[in-house]
Amino acid sequence: MGLTLKLPALAFGAMLGMAALPTAYSDMESGMTVLMRSAFVVEDKENIKWERNMATPWGMRTVMLYGDPTKPGPYVFRAKMPSGYKLPPHRHADARTVTVLKGVYWSGVGEQYDAMKMHEFEAGAYYITEAEVPHYAWARQEVIIQEMGMGPNSDIRFVNPEDDPRN
Repeated sequence: MGLTLKLPALAFGAMLGMAALPTAYSDMESGMTVLMRSAFVVEDKENIKWERNMATPWGMRTVMLYGDPTKPGPYVFRAKMPSGYKLPPHRHADARTVTVLKGVYWSGVGEQYDAMKMHEFEAGAYYITEAEVPHYAWARQEVIIQEMGMGPNSDIRFVNPEDDPRN
């Protein structure tokens, strides 16, 4: 009898907790959903080869961990940004989930860079930026993020063409 009473109570508690999570951290109008804000991720040991990302302003280094963004299916990469790094407003064709692994990372939503509208994310924070939502970022200190998406996609597209280092 105790087991039959506990099981429905546990199921109800789990459903209630899952329902509260998106409500507590979601801002559907902005296109960004924050799912975690705790420091649970260990720092990167930097035993991987970082390469210059030619699609972003000078300073960002990346390493592909899984998949290929140009092909169908999931992919995962890490990006390292030096202290003071600024990533101008841009879009992606796919939704992106971001986990901050190291440092303090600031990100905002909009077509213009506005420091007053940015959210602060410490190591362990996890958030989602929906597809085609313009967003921008700043690294207060050296930052390492892990970003996941679903290919194929058309890479990063800057709101202002003059911000694109490939032009």
